[in-house]
Amino acid sequence: MNTYLKRIALVAITVLTLAACDKINNANRTMDTMLGGDFKVYIAGHDKVYLVRNGKVTSIPEKGYYVFYATIDGKKRMVQSPIATTTIEKID
Repeated sequence: MNTYLKRIALVAITVLTLAACDKINNANRTMDTMLGGDFKVYIAGHDKVYLVRNGKVTSIPEKGYYVFYATIDGKKRMVQSPIATTTIEKID
């Protein structure tokens, strides 16, 4: 019985740890979107680097994508990209 309780405790701790990591990742994404400024956005499979000038990149974690307005052909256009394949670089 004692080993059974230890196993249950270990599984519970593991599940809580993984849930906490997800919350930390979501918080990090939220902090990125709140900062605003100038960004370079790289999307895997796209040759183009999207530039966001004086704007923000908003994450929607529950749907799994970022939304941002990039300057494309001289016009600001809305772009959606999957979180898993997107890299955002802050430009100083």
